[in-house]
Amino acid sequence: MKKVVSIQDISCYGQCSLTVALPILSAYGIETAILPSAILSTHTGGFQGFTSLDLTEEMPRILAHWIREGIRFDAIYTGYIGDARQFELIRKAKNSILTAGGKLMVDPAMADHGKLYGALTPDIVAGMRTLVRDADVILPNLTEAAFLLDVPYEEQYDRNRIMEMLKKLGEMGPETVILTGVSFENGRVGAVAWQKESGVYQECFTERMPRDYHGTGDVFSSVVIANLLNGVDVSVALKRACEFVVESIRNTMPDAEHSYGVKFESVLAKNRV
Repeated sequence: MKKVVSIQDISCYGQCSLTVALPILSAYGIETAILPSAILSTHTGGFQGFTSLDLTEEMPRILAHWIREGIRFDAIYTGYIGDARQFELIRKAKNSILTAGGKLMVDPAMADHGKLYGALTPDIVAGMRTLVRDADVILPNLTEAAFLLDVPYEEQYDRNRIMEMLKKLGEMGPETVILTGVSFENGRVGAVAWQKESGVYQECFTERMPRDYHGTGDVFSSVVIANLLNGVDVSVALKRACEFVVESIRNTMPDAEHSYGVKFESVLAKNRV
């Protein structure tokens, strides 16, 4: 059984971040620990007056305890990071609690639709670039990729441009780059992957759903990472994650008031392996 620690926030309500990663990874048979970066009453998309408790001061104490106890993990999976001081702690965690051959898997959850998330500042982008250099696998969307590469966000592109972005992201450090939110034709959207050592390019596209929901990126990344840790090929992991997200959205659409996340739980019950 693989062991992973996920470093990101706990949004107590809203079906995102750790409340998505923990159940999905666990259902795929992966022992999952958490190192919370912050606790929020809800996520920051669509809710007003949410509360937030930053855990930057507590995180080093948790990590130090794990080091003393000799606790080790096969992977570190990072998501939303709201304080730039936490990037150095993540690097320390990589060097101290990963097993030999362990992987750092980074979802640089910081932007979408051409803009940074509202609560984030440019030092988060700079910190995320340094983290990507240390990563083995990264899973940015198109906006996050643009910020990481320090290039303008483009809504119009072709496969040549996407390949160029994948290779440049790979040159930053990671072996596997998975780029989400890619579309080459109307009505279809999905993800593409580039594996630097082999030079293999893979893609998966599904129907573009008529509604967008918060947390789908967290669902996608968690399903991909769960599959990769279980030894599944990247192409299969992409297909499973794309189909999982689409089915979760279909589950959610009949409930017009459920706009804060997707109903992934019943999909997980059917598709956990």
